[in-house]
Amino acid sequence: MNFLDAWSSGFEHGPLLISGELSTHPPQASRPIGRRSRRIEIDLGAGLRQRGTTSVAVQVLDLSAEGFRASAGLELAEGEEIWLRLPGLEACPARVVWTDGTHVGCVFARPLHPAVLEMIVARARR
Repeated sequence: MNFLDAWSSGFEHGPLLISGELSTHPPQASRPIGRRSRRIEIDLGAGLRQRGTTSVAVQVLDLSAEGFRASAGLELAEGEEIWLRLPGLEACPARVVWTDGTHVGCVFARPLHPAVLEMIVARARR
């Protein structure tokens, strides 16, 4: 099939794309490589709970809409499901992405709304 045939055959259901990538969002130069958004440095006490356990105190060191890094005295494994309770919010489900023994990096199951993130950061910096 040549290019013209491939192009015209797709008009029934929209144009057929042979290869490539289409994005409607401009690149974000300020975003660190490997992350969806920039994390904001913060020093915030929170609660972290593993499945089947009670919550323990952790210190959130940086935060974004998609995830966080915390100092935790817990044995956590990559891929483990946890819940983070930030001040003023219900517990947010998350998954451990990495751990180095004293720190843990996690991604939220559902990103925080930007207004909620802004509120948390503002409260923490008061």
